[in-house]
Amino acid sequence: MEVHLAFRGPKASVRPISEIRSTMIVSAIQALRSRDLYERYVEALSPEVRERVLTLITGAWVPIELGLEHYRAADRLALDPRVIESIGSEVAERINKSFLSVAVQLSKRVGVTPWNALSLAHRITDLNWKGSDVAVYKAGSKEAVYEWAGQPCAAIPYFVTSFCAHLRALASLFSDKAHARPIPERCSATTLCCRLSWV
Repeated sequence: MEVHLAFRGPKASVRPISEIRSTMIVSAIQALRSRDLYERYVEALSPEVRERVLTLITGAWVPIELGLEHYRAADRLALDPRVIESIGSEVAERINKSFLSVAVQLSKRVGVTPWNALSLAHRITDLNWKGSDVAVYKAGSKEAVYEWAGQPCAAIPYFVTSFCAHLRALASLFSDKAHARPIPERCSATTLCCRLSWV
């Protein structure tokens, strides 16, 4: 495979994520509430951190431990993958409004493809996560492999499904239809690897 966007440093020395932007969690809680899942989610949160998670305000950096607890609680709900995907797409839209507005404008230009958006993966990641690194590989003219190292949420199935939906939503801005799915043999407890394709 051809490297489209390289890791910023050696993969072996990637600094794991230490903080997450609270907007990610708050937006997801809003999406759960709009689907009448809030009470179940609250019950699924560990009592030790429940109040900290539920009183978050947007725009702050918080320890990744709160993000992990959020995604684990959401995973405990055992939601249908289609529901998780719809939540993932909604959260992506909320947290990346400014970026997506630029992306939509770009999508109206002739010749702009998902590759243009994937070229911005480092910048997009840095908006909401402190630590980790991303590489994007070209597996075909309309097929990419997205590898995210140093991401502890990769061990949580809910997060994996939600993030694939985020990638698909992004690619769909520049194509007629997109698909994204994890590549299990390349995933680990701290690495998320997804195959993204579009037509």
